[in-house]
Amino acid sequence: MTQLRTADPVGSIDSTELRILSALATTGSLTAAAASLGLSQPAVSQRIKRVETRLAVPLIERSGRGIRLTPAGRILADHGRTVCAEIDAAIAAIDDLRGERAGTLRLVGFPSASATIVPALMRELAREAPDVALQYREAEPPAATAMLRDGEVDCALVFDYEGAAEHPAGSAFLPLWREEVHLVVSEDRARDGAAHLGDFAEEHWIAGCEKCRGHLLSAAADAGFEPDIIQETDNVPAMIAMAAAGGAVALVPGLALAAARMLPEDVRALPLDPPRHRTIGIVSMVTANESPQVRLAKRLLAGVDGARWGLEPVA
Repeated sequence: MTQLRTADPVGSIDSTELRILSALATTGSLTAAAASLGLSQPAVSQRIKRVETRLAVPLIERSGRGIRLTPAGRILADHGRTVCAEIDAAIAAIDDLRGERAGTLRLVGFPSASATIVPALMRELAREAPDVALQYREAEPPAATAMLRDGEVDCALVFDYEGAAEHPAGSAFLPLWREEVHLVVSEDRARDGAAHLGDFAEEHWIAGCEKCRGHLLSAAADAGFEPDIIQETDNVPAMIAMAAAGGAVALVPGLALAAARMLPEDVRALPLDPPRHRTIGIVSMVTANESPQVRLAKRLLAGVDGARWGLEPVA
């Protein structure tokens, strides 16, 4: 047997040698271990001898026509699997990061997000991934999710009233924030404190987009009345101006109010009693290999501070 010198642990073993020992533990053959790693049998033998010399301890021994690991070899093989798994995970994470740094992110979002969340995302993209091109389109959720289903976009920033959203088959919704819905009324119709929808049953109403209209009908039904909808617009500033004019009232989510920036002096946004909410999140198709740009969008959006617009993070 080769005489081993005193151990020299500094720089004593690398990941390739750890993988060799793990393969030897599985195959019991130098030839089979070499083949599994794409190495030659002499190269594997030389690597083993080199580590034995460095550590001053035998790592393999003959066992019939094959070989087996010594106790020291088994220790290295066992720990080596963990070390190599961590190295592989780190390399995979770096590859993912590299993939996130280029390419195109095709995103669709709803109007009030266009004035709030999307610019915040653009700033984060410019800071962290300046080579990623953002292609942005604006559409309300039914049209937005149809675009996702048809492959026109990579992900959709949408809202969901009280769990009523229907997303394309094979997609997943990642909730990010929760926001309150308010009753917008002219100053002369405003009352102190929170508003009970039933108290406004006799008012004319302004309906918004398809989903917002559906939420209005649902909220009014819960309060025991059917709203008299006389005006319809998905233009929130116009809706607020109409309410300020005194002819009708409207339900407006907090993000839409934030996007409008300032309310006219002759209009009030009242909280509801009981409160009503909607959830904002991102929808993407479920695939075996998710796009790096979709992963990037999810990560950056999750880091956006929605509190500036009155949004609460979804736990």
